[in-house]
Amino acid sequence: MFRVDAAHSFAPPNQGPDWFETILARNKFAGSIYCPPDGDIAAALTLASQFPYIRRVVPRLSLAQLDQVPDHPLIVSVHLSDPTPQAIASLARRRLAVEVDKDRWPFPCEIPVALTGMTDSISLPTNVYVKLTGFRLPATPDQARRLRQLLRHPGPERVMFASGWPFGGGTWKETLAAFTQSLGAMPIPLREQILGGTAREFYRLDEDNAA
Repeated sequence: MFRVDAAHSFAPPNQGPDWFETILARNKFAGSIYCPPDGDIAAALTLASQFPYIRRVVPRLSLAQLDQVPDHPLIVSVHLSDPTPQAIASLARRRLAVEVDKDRWPFPCEIPVALTGMTDSISLPTNVYVKLTGFRLPATPDQARRLRQLLRHPGPERVMFASGWPFGGGTWKETLAAFTQSLGAMPIPLREQILGGTAREFYRLDEDNAA
């Protein structure tokens, strides 16, 4: 079992990184992908160095800010506000993946892409992944329907659970509960693929063990 929350932040002072570490451990998550909302890359990397459960840091930037991204093993992707061809080319030269809000898709891209949110696109290229955000209690039939659609295409190997917490309301535990209720009864290997296996591939987490 290897579970990873593929997108989260913190809600200090009471729900900071110490608190979140405990929550992840209680729910058998091995780590997380930290998406700092303020764009302070240096502070995010310093925080990650203090809390090893933070497996990757995903800066949220514009094209003009890309030169601020350091070469760092915890940064393997960047969330772009505007995925222009120039920005994509810059990331490709540095072997970085790109992440965008789902409404920004489609655009020409050959590097790995992660769409944040349950897209309604029914045809996604093989380099495109989906971060399953937006789950809140009570779970709705529409959430379950859209999730089942994504499990058919692009398939469990390209979708990953991402709480998006603390944004959107609700607690982290409620977000996970809404997701599992929407997922329903599934074979354990498929469930664990969505809860960690896909994030392991997209964020190249196996490279940590090889280092």
